[in-house]
Amino acid sequence: MSNFKKAVLALIVANTIWGAASPIYKWSFQSISPLTLAFWRFAIPALVMLFFIKKIQRIRPRDFLYFVMLALLNSTLNIGFYFMGLFYAPSIDAPVIGSSGPIFVLLASALFLREKTTKKLLFGNLIGLTGVLFIVLQPVRSALGNHSVLGNFLFILATIAGSMGTIFAKKLAKRYNFYTMSFWTFLLASITFLPIPIDQFMHHVPLILDLHSLTGILFGSLGSSLLCYSLFYYGLKYIDASQTTAFSYIDPVSAIVIAIPLLHEYPTTIFIVGCILILSGIYIAEGRLHWHPLHKLLD
Repeated sequence: MSNFKKAVLALIVANTIWGAASPIYKWSFQSISPLTLAFWRFAIPALVMLFFIKKIQRIRPRDFLYFVMLALLNSTLNIGFYFMGLFYAPSIDAPVIGSSGPIFVLLASALFLREKTTKKLLFGNLIGLTGVLFIVLQPVRSALGNHSVLGNFLFILATIAGSMGTIFAKKLAKRYNFYTMSFWTFLLASITFLPIPIDQFMHHVPLILDLHSLTGILFGSLGSSLLCYSLFYYGLKYIDASQTTAFSYIDPVSAIVIAIPLLHEYPTTIFIVGCILILSGIYIAEGRLHWHPLHKLLD
């Protein structure tokens, strides 16, 4: 198998696990707070990576700021907003809103990078954003609507942070192996979340270790972090950063498969309409849907 196909397979596996993560995390929040889980999600794999210390490269001083930005965007802000969003909103909303990343990237390019745009591009983005709003605002009709809407907006912030972080990851992937990128991402991210467990320790708040919290900690640290980030950074070596958003289409399917039996969350009619609008918007804006992950693997 070529390096490119290995990279495709790595990203497929990573996004399948990341998609399943949202219902598993929400289930684990019955026993552990979101930001406490965020700390352990990065602290444990940082310690595990020390066993591979010989494979961790030295960081050039000029690249240290890139690593800080990568950790802040791809881990601290992305996971912080994502976990807090899960605390309020249905878990199946997270990966669908996350799959709208290409829309925000295109809008940011037009607004901040002054890249030329077309009526077709703007029209596609408008349809895609309408789909996002369908999903974000659908809880307004329910009794807990205000909290769920807040959670969905936090998912949008997580998506934007993750999209920006991918840019820094691609720059660093050309110069560093995934051991180095994973270790420094985990270490810096765990440091940013460290005040949470310190505050709980100072206030004598115990860490409850039961089936819910242990599942969240082990799945988050060893699966979503250690395994998936390593696979993601490996994939970035051989696949353009702009194409990695294609793999996010796997996430909603994986999430729904887990969320239905675990949390009894079911897609609503508005949810399905929102998904169709998001995919239609991306198709109109870019002239295609990125179904190439499996296509490229089978070529």
